[in-house]
Amino acid sequence: MKSSSNLLNYISHLMQDDDALYKFTIDPITTSEQEHGLTKAERAVLRRTVHGLSNNSLNGYSIVRNLDSYRRSLRLLQNVLSNVGTKMIMDHSALEKEKKLIDVSSQYIGVTVYVPQSAFNGTLNYTKFTNQQVGNPYYAPAYFQIPATSTMTIKAVLDQLNTTNELPYATIENSSGELLVNGFNPYTYFEDYLIADLTQYNLTDDYAFWFYSINGKAGPNNSGMIGQSFANFNVSPGDTIVWQLIAPDAQYGFQPCAPHEDNVYAKTIKQ
Repeated sequence: MKSSSNLLNYISHLMQDDDALYKFTIDPITTSEQEHGLTKAERAVLRRTVHGLSNNSLNGYSIVRNLDSYRRSLRLLQNVLSNVGTKMIMDHSALEKEKKLIDVSSQYIGVTVYVPQSAFNGTLNYTKFTNQQVGNPYYAPAYFQIPATSTMTIKAVLDQLNTTNELPYATIENSSGELLVNGFNPYTYFEDYLIADLTQYNLTDDYAFWFYSINGKAGPNNSGMIGQSFANFNVSPGDTIVWQLIAPDAQYGFQPCAPHEDNVYAKTIKQ
C-alpha cells in the first residue's frame, strides 16, 4: 500500500533503487522535490541523513553550533514529522473507517496548529515578537480533521471547525482588504486568541505571524513574496493545512548546492 506521505514512499524507493539513490546524492532538489514531491524540509533532513557522519566517526559529534542553528535543525525535523504524521493519521482513519485499503485522498482535509509553549504560561499576544521571543514555536501541535469530497478554500475549512468550536479563529483585513488570520485558540483552553497582528508590520520586519503551508509546502508562488490570502487559497481532499506562529528568520546563511554536471537545480541558479 502506498502511503499518503511522499517522504515515506520516497525512502522506500531509495532503499530499493541504486540509481535513484545515486541521483539523490548528486541532485537532491531535482530528484526529491521536483520528481517525487518532497517538501524542502523533508529533502533537507533526508539529505543530511544520507550525507551525515558515520556512526564510526571519532570527532564530528563534538562540533558546537549556535543554539539557534540547533533549533533550526529541530524545526526542520519537526516539520517533517508533523507532515508525515498527519498523513499516517489519514491512512489509519481510512483503514478504520472502511476496514480495507482505500484512497485516502478522497476522505479528509487535515488542519494542524502549532502552539507556543509560552502560551500555556499566559502569553497570548505575539505581535512584534521575534522567533527568539516566541521561544519554541512548535511545542504542542493540535490536529483536526474534517470529511471532504471536493476542493474548498482554507477559510471554508476553518469556518467548519470554528462553527463546531473545535478551532476558534480570528481574522483581520490588511490595507488591500484581504482577509488574514491573526489569532487561534486551538484547545479552547486559553482565555483569548493567540494573536499575531500582521497588519502592524512592514514588509522588511522579521516578526512572528500565523503562516500557513499545505502538506508542508508554502503555497505555490508564495515563497519570497506576499502570499495569497487563506480566504482565496484552495485545498483538496487529502491535503493537510499547517499553521505556525513563526517569523521569517531569513538570514540562515545556507549556501546553494555546488555545481555538478548532473545537478539540474545547481545549473539553473548558476545561470
